[in-house]
Amino acid sequence: MSAKKIIIANWKMNPQTADEALRFVQGVLAQRLPKNIELIIAPPFVYLELLKKNCGKEIKLAAQNISWAERGAYTGEISGLMLKNLGCNHVIIGHSERRYIMGETEEIINLKLKTALRIGLTVILAVGEKEQNDDISKVLSRQIESALEGVGVSEINRLIIAYEPVWAIGTGLADTSDHALSAALLIRKIISRLYGPEWASDMPVLYGGSVSEENAADFIAQNGIDGALVGGASLELQSFIKIIKAAEKNE
Repeated sequence: MSAKKIIIANWKMNPQTADEALRFVQGVLAQRLPKNIELIIAPPFVYLELLKKNCGKEIKLAAQNISWAERGAYTGEISGLMLKNLGCNHVIIGHSERRYIMGETEEIINLKLKTALRIGLTVILAVGEKEQNDDISKVLSRQIESALEGVGVSEINRLIIAYEPVWAIGTGLADTSDHALSAALLIRKIISRLYGPEWASDMPVLYGGSVSEENAADFIAQNGIDGALVGGASLELQSFIKIIKAAEKNE
């Protein structure tokens, strides 16, 4: 498991102005940030450069998406090399909104993941079942195995897996901490089968899906869950600060 608790803010297509984005980051930095926290913000592409200039060393940046191509004539795409040169450390790949709204296939996710790892980015791979009655073991095995096809053991030290049940994202209906822990342990079992038990133990596994200031501590306290991928609550400054403080309490 990760030595630090990892808190990732996925801003999705928010906020609508650069001033709002800057004020939020300044509000976070005005706090005493816990030393046991790795804090990552994934803003829209258009704010990455602004935040890089204002985040200091306390906050790392993640991209919400990446092209599978490193360069070339791909109108509207953003390459991993561009992101890395902007100061991005991480990239989210496989988010359910990319899978189910934008139509990304398992093959595309695999290509993006391999491209990101090849150029030295840390990948936050999002996985999770769509409906509560889905066969979670079957779904997670398929998603993880397909995403990591062709990825060598030397590369997975730059991999974080976020368990995000689709039915919980943006619904306000968060998973239970017990079930989230079971899913995290299942993810580690799959990684152990693919790469060995040592890698399974060390890999950071996060929970995401309607994480809030009320429930964050329950998820983060689980021995086997290394932090949270936060959506809507990461856009409310006071709520997000309380989530960060919840992680501090589990030091």
